[in-house]
Amino acid sequence: MLPPLMHGLLSGRRATRARGPRWQWALCLVSLAACGGGEQQMPRSEVPQGSRGETAIREQCNGEGRAVDVNNDGSPDIRHVMNGGVERCVQFDMNFDGMVDITRFFAEDGHTVVREEHDFDFDGRLDQISYWEGGQIVRSELDTNFDNRIDTWLWCQSNLLERSERDRRHNGRPDTWEFFHAGLITEARYDENNDGEPDRWEIFNAGRLTQVRRENPNGGDPLVEDIPPDSAGGTQEVLTCDGSTPPPPPTVPQTSAPPAPATVQALEASGATEGVTGGSGTSTGSSATTDGTTTSGTTGSGTTDGTVSSDGTFSTGGTP
Repeated sequence: MLPPLMHGLLSGRRATRARGPRWQWALCLVSLAACGGGEQQMPRSEVPQGSRGETAIREQCNGEGRAVDVNNDGSPDIRHVMNGGVERCVQFDMNFDGMVDITRFFAEDGHTVVREEHDFDFDGRLDQISYWEGGQIVRSELDTNFDNRIDTWLWCQSNLLERSERDRRHNGRPDTWEFFHAGLITEARYDENNDGEPDRWEIFNAGRLTQVRRENPNGGDPLVEDIPPDSAGGTQEVLTCDGSTPPPPPTVPQTSAPPAPATVQALEASGATEGVTGGSGTSTGSSATTDGTTTSGTTGSGTTDGTVSSDGTFSTGGTP
């Protein structure tokens, strides 16, 4: 699955190499053993400029491997590289042109993915390198304009985008820095004058632009512009690092009101709650007797309490 920033980048862009019938490859994946084997090399791409990852891991794909010819054209389409009986690398030719399009590197257990390389447009050059830990992408590097130079760097937490750097000018150094909370953007910084330092800041709240700050040409504090809600544009989406649908936001559990005190419950049951208050201040109290008569009085500042006597009389009194 493509990462969020790669979605839409490939639409309308044609592959520059001939493609074969992919349905044969899909069917053959069900039973690779039936598609043959061998020990053949597959040409692969070099790491693009600007990559910050360790390249020594690519040596895991060196050496002999078990090749699988999916479409029976005499060329390997899948190649498994083993070391001591443990798989350390697998390469895929997705469009049957003889070039590696996807490379997956494994940890020493032969199962845990630690790195993936993708050539999305089939031009023989890498467009994305992803770094994995614990079964999730923790960092990615992308060449979004397919010029063989990394221009976007992503950092992830629990498969949600946490931070990014982008080279919008494609001159080899970042000029945009973005920060996210749980995949939702909170701040973007821009280097508008190409001096390597941010001079414009955008602040977001709940995914919506709320404020723009600009470097003061006269020095001093930045110039601040608050953005009214009707001019803020739409709400930004939560971004995942593998392009999958983000999880729903956590729900806040509903809490019920605590039960009323026992004396108030007794008061409500007797039907004689009118005029009874609590707390500091002047309160009017009532007393109800079994013969249906009521009396009332005013207490001073203090707390009003209600009691029921053994003869069935309810009375209130104040503590001065």
